[in-house]
Order: sequence, then C-alpha cells, then structure tokens
Amino acid sequence: MLGQLLDGRYQVLQVLGGGGFGQTYIAQDTHRPGFPKCVVKHLKPVTPSLEFLQTARRLFTSEAETLEQLGTHDQIPRLLAYFEHNQEFFLVQDFIEGHTLKAELPPNGRWTEDGVIQLLKQILDILQFIHSHNVIHRDIKPDNIIRRQQDGKLVLIDFGAVKQMQTQLLTVSGHSGASIIIGTPGYMSTEQGQGKPRPNSDIYSLGIIAIQALTGLHPTNFEEDSDTGEISWQHQANVSSELALIISKMVLHHFKQRYQSAAEVLRILEHLDRKVEVRSPQPPHFTQPPQTSLAQQNSIGYSAAAILSPENYKRLEKILLELVGPVAPRLLQQVTTSAANYEELISQLKVHLRGNQLVDFHNKTTFLFEKPTLIQELTVKSEYSSISSNNSPNQEEVINDKFVEKCERELANLIGPIAKFLVQKTLKSSGQVSRTELVKILASKIPEAQKALQFEQRLLS
Repeated sequence: MLGQLLDGRYQVLQVLGGGGFGQTYIAQDTHRPGFPKCVVKHLKPVTPSLEFLQTARRLFTSEAETLEQLGTHDQIPRLLAYFEHNQEFFLVQDFIEGHTLKAELPPNGRWTEDGVIQLLKQILDILQFIHSHNVIHRDIKPDNIIRRQQDGKLVLIDFGAVKQMQTQLLTVSGHSGASIIIGTPGYMSTEQGQGKPRPNSDIYSLGIIAIQALTGLHPTNFEEDSDTGEISWQHQANVSSELALIISKMVLHHFKQRYQSAAEVLRILEHLDRKVEVRSPQPPHFTQPPQTSLAQQNSIGYSAAAILSPENYKRLEKILLELVGPVAPRLLQQVTTSAANYEELISQLKVHLRGNQLVDFHNKTTFLFEKPTLIQELTVKSEYSSISSNNSPNQEEVINDKFVEKCERELANLIGPIAKFLVQKTLKSSGQVSRTELVKILASKIPEAQKALQFEQRLLS
C-alpha cells in the first residue's frame, strides 16, 4: 500500500497497524496546500457475498455519519472523507500532531493531583459529548489519547469504528460477535470484557488511567483488596481522600455502583475544585494546635505535630532532598499536614522511595522516635489531659461494633464498597472519638453535600 494513491487523492506514507480485515495508514492529502497528513482507516470485508457487502455498506455509512457528528468536538479528530473502492471501505480523519499520553506515563512516574484532575476534566468533557450521541468509545487507554502539540489539549482518537463494524459483520457472516471483544486488558471493565459495554465502561477506563498517573504503576500491577475484590491503590499514591474517593468509585467492579454518567463525575470534580479554592494554603505547623484531639496521637502518646519541631522538620527535609531532590519540600509539607502519627508519616514518605533509598531513609530518621525530654512529655500530657476531660464521650456516645457496622452499611449505600476501607481507616487514626465526631468525619469524605447530609441524618437520628 505504500505510495498508493487512494481515491485519486490520499497517498499512503506509512502503515500504522491493523489485522484481520482492517488496517490504518498515515497518508498525505495531495489535493490540499502543503499536502497535510491524514489518517486513513481501511475495512476489507471477509466475503464477497452480496448480502454481506450490502450490510457492510450500511454499517459503514452509519459509522461515517456518527464520526462526522463527533468530529464537531474540538478534541476529537474530524472526519475528512469516506469512500468505497473495489468493495473495500475507507475513512479519512485529521492527523493529530503530538504525542500519546503513554509517553507521559513512564514506570514509577507520578503525576500531581492537579494534573490528574485536569486530565479527568478534559476527557470527561469528551465522554459526555460522545455519550450524548449514543457512542461508547470502548478503548480508552493512554495510546488513544494524544497531547496536541499546538495547544497542549488532550485529543481522544481511535473510536474503533472499524473494529465495531468488524464485530457486527462477523456476526452477519456466521461468527460469534460476542467473541470479538473491543478493548485493552487492564483498562477494560468486566462488563466490557464480556462484550456488554456501557457508557460508564469508558468512565472505568479513564479512572484506571488516573490511578496509573497517581501511582506510577501499570494497571496489570495494581493490587486487589482481598476482602472486596476492588482495586487497592490509595496507599501507593499521594492523593487527597476526596479525589481518591471519586476515582475509586469510577473503577468499582460492578457498573451499577460506579458513576452512571460523565456529567455526574464532572459535577463532583467541580465541587471538589470549589472546596480547594476556598481552602487557603497553610504552612506546616510545628507546635501543638489548640484543637488537637486524641485522633492525632501516635503509638507513644504524643502528636506528630507536637514533637516535630522546626529543627526536626528541617532535618527531615534535608534527608528527603538528598533522596528525592527538589520535590522534597512539597512532599514533606503534604505528608506532614495529613499524617496522624509518626508511623503514618514515615509510611507515606516511604511510598516515594525505592531500594537503597528506603534503607538510607530508615537509618537516618531514627531520631524521630527518640524519647522526648521530661519538659516535652509533661507539656504534651498536660494538653491532652485538658482536651480529654472536655471531650470524653458519654456512655451513649461510645462506639461499638454494631455502630461501626451500621456506619459501613450506610456509607456503602452512598459510595460503594470503599466505605469499609474509609471507616476502618478513620477509626484507626481518630482515637477515642464520639459517635457524632465519627459520623462528622466520615460525612466530610463524601464529595456530594446532599448525600453527606443524608448520611449524618441516618446515623445520628
């Protein structure tokens, strides 16, 4: 095919790939100034029977009309032409100059939370558009997302028109359509793997890419929660609980428990952005804040904030600078403000280290666990004693196993199986809190205000 002139206009420059009875080429349009590049998708029917060709022609025209409509979105390649030649079919689309998202996802390379949010918002906007046209992409993966060179926007490519036609045509020719699965292992949901994709199958795939960006891990290396069967990833990423909750719901195993539309996820992300905007940035605290509760105690009975003096903070920052470079200050600030105790602080930092770095880090941070001076001990205990006497829950407010189960059940009704993980994590880090305090903490992790209110009402009424 190289050098061949298709439709008397499109000269084939390169074969991109293909198989079966479909191929893709890069060509140049010899009828336009500058001979701009374009992408040609080629469908070769498997049988010359008249019935088969008539079906193929009908499906081809239908797919072309759909791609014509989708191409009106700025981040989807335009359909430039479609034609039939010698009972074979061709689609011509814009060639997008740029690089695929795969180039931005090297092993162990982690994105910032802001970068992931921008990725989600851009692709979700495209998904909202294509789903409104009753189209499911079916193959959302880094290879099919291009960072456009001219403006840096993400463009979604390869809508699989040829692959979808293949599936339908094989069914017509006597093959089992269900055996032709469109999608890529690792990025493909269970229902899509069974040949029954839904719009939120695309949302699942996008959520997988978000986890890959945050953890630096390929989907085939994701861990699985032994209790729920869901993907276990939060402990391998530096991510806020709000965004972690959103992404985890995008990738839930059962499609009914996921978000049902791209528009729904976009609304929640906008709500998350507003929460971040009103939250003024605060420098790390090195002294005991007056609101500190038992939730911040570590295993030796002192809060991380109280013991992490400015001197120790600088020592820890210096160690991290030697190990991870310029990202150390930001990394330490994020972890210090979110960790409930020294064990959690160290654990979160270790996620960002590898091999010999872990050994060096362990050896150099033993000073954090040295016993405090008598003055520090008496001061911190005095503060905790005062706080404890003012905030001790009465007998009716004591949390028991039955109440914990109720919390897990009610939260699961709103956000799915990840609820158990959140409840147990909150209990582990919150110490001796009352029922009301526990419910308030859990409600704060529900992105949607209405659902958070419902949760509080059911647990505290």
